[in-house]
Amino acid sequence: MIESRIRFAVAIATVVVMVGCGGTNSGSTGGTGAAGGTGGIAGTGGAAGMGGASGMGGAAGMGGAAGMGGAAGTGGAAGMGGASGMGGAAGEGGTGGVIPTRQWGTAILIEAGNEDASGPQVAFDASGNAVAVWFQSDGTNGRIWASWYVPTQGWANPELISPAMVTSAVPRVGADSSGNAIAVWRQQTGLFGAWANRYTPGTGWGTAEGIGAIDTAAGDFAIEVAVNPDGDAMSVWHQGDGMRKNIWANRFASVGGWQTAELIESENGGDAKNPQVAVDANGNAIAVWQQNDGMDNYAAANRYTPGGGWGTDLSIDNAPGVSSRPQVASDAAGNAIAVWPGIGVRANRYAQGVGWGTAEDIRSDVTGGLGAPEVAVSPDGHAIAVWPQTDGTRANLWANRYEPGSGWGTAELIETDNAGGVQWPQVAVDPDGNAVAVWHQSDGTRTNIWANQYVADLGWATAELIETEDLGDAERPQIAVDPDGNAIAVWYQDDGTHINVWANRLE
Repeated sequence: MIESRIRFAVAIATVVVMVGCGGTNSGSTGGTGAAGGTGGIAGTGGAAGMGGASGMGGAAGMGGAAGMGGAAGTGGAAGMGGASGMGGAAGEGGTGGVIPTRQWGTAILIEAGNEDASGPQVAFDASGNAVAVWFQSDGTNGRIWASWYVPTQGWANPELISPAMVTSAVPRVGADSSGNAIAVWRQQTGLFGAWANRYTPGTGWGTAEGIGAIDTAAGDFAIEVAVNPDGDAMSVWHQGDGMRKNIWANRFASVGGWQTAELIESENGGDAKNPQVAVDANGNAIAVWQQNDGMDNYAAANRYTPGGGWGTDLSIDNAPGVSSRPQVASDAAGNAIAVWPGIGVRANRYAQGVGWGTAEDIRSDVTGGLGAPEVAVSPDGHAIAVWPQTDGTRANLWANRYEPGSGWGTAELIETDNAGGVQWPQVAVDPDGNAVAVWHQSDGTRTNIWANQYVADLGWATAELIETEDLGDAERPQIAVDPDGNAIAVWYQDDGTHINVWANRLE
C-alpha cells in the first residue's frame, strides 16, 4: 500500500470492526487503511466540517494567487501529469439505472513536488471556488500545502501554509460562504500540538499559530475543524495528559479570532479519542468521539452554544462495547446525525430543542463485517450514510438515506464490482439532496478511485471509475460539493516514483 512508502512520520488510525453472532472485535492501529479482517474493511474518514458551511474557498488570485509562498520545486500548475482518463467507463461496478446530469471530467495532478504527498482534504465556498490542503515532505519534515480551484481558471500553484523546521501533518479545512478559510493540523515540536492558519480573500493565508495546549504524552493526536457560513469555526482534537487521551476544543470567532482551548469531556476511566465536529448556521456545535470507560467503548457527544459554551458530555450509544470512530453532520437549523460502527451501523439524531434520540442499526443486511460509516446532511436535514460491509468474500459499499419526518429508509448496495474490496468511502450532499460518494477499491492489481451519484427523488446511478492512472495505487479520496451540486474529489496516488495529489471535478 502507498503509506508504506511515505517518508515522514504520521499515524493515521484505521478501524476494523467485525460483527458476528454476539462476538465482536475492534482495533485501532497506526496503519494505513490496509485490508483488515474478512473482506478487507478499512478506514474511517471524517470529512471536516460536514454539515457546517458548504465548504471552502476564496477566489484564486485574491491574496491566494498562484505561487504565493510556494516553495521552489514543489509547486506545479494544475494539469501537470497529463490527463488521466475521462472518469472511466460507467457500468463497471454500478447499480442503478438513474442517469445523472452531471459528469466527471479528467483527473489531473494538482501538485508536482519531489517528495511524497498525502492526506488531501477539499472544500468549497458559496461561489463554487474550492481549496485542497495536504501534507508533503520537504525531505526532512512534513509541511502543509494548499491550492485553490476557481471554475474559470482551474487549480493554482500550491503554497506553503505551515511553519518551517517542524513536522506538520493531518490537515483539515473548512470555510465560510464568503471564502474565508481555516486550516488546522497536528504539529510536532518535540511534542504534538494543534495549529491553524486562516485565509482571507484579498489578503491570502496568514501566519500559522498554535491553538491548543501541547500533548504532554507525546502520543497520537487527531484534529478536525468545522466552519459555518458566517465564519465561526470549531476545532476539536484528542491529546494525552500522561495517563489517558482527552477531547479538547477551541472556537474561532469571526470577530475576535481563536479563543482559549478547553477540555470538553470528563470520563476518566479510559481514552477519549477520534473526535469529529459539526457547526450549524447559528454557531452551535456538536462534537462526537469514541470514549472508553475502562470496560467498553461507546459513542459520546457534547454540544456548544454561543451563549452558554460547552455542556456536559454524555453517551449517545445504547449498545456500548465495540463502538468506534463516530462521525457527525448537521443541518442549517442545528439538527445533527451521528453514525458509527459497533454492533451494526449505529445512527442517532440530535433534534434541536429536544436532544439526542435512541441509536438504531441502519443496515438491511445484518451479516458481514463492517467498516466505518460516513454521513453527510443537507441544509434542510436530508442525510445519506455510506459504509463498507463484507459479503464473506469482499467488502461492498452500502448506503442508507434519512428523510426528515420519516426516518431511515432501507439500506442498499451502491456498487457491484467484485474484483476487490471497497475501502475509505466518503460522501457529500448538496442543498437539493443530491449526493456524491467516493471510495477506493482494488481491481486485483491496484486500488482505484470510484464514485457514484445519488439523484434526489430518483436514486443511485451507476458507480464509475474517476481516474485511470495505472502506475500505482490511488487511495483515500475526499469529496466536497458546492451549493450548485458541482463536486471535487481529491486523493493521493503513487506514480512509481512519488506519491502525488490528484483531483477530478463533477459538473
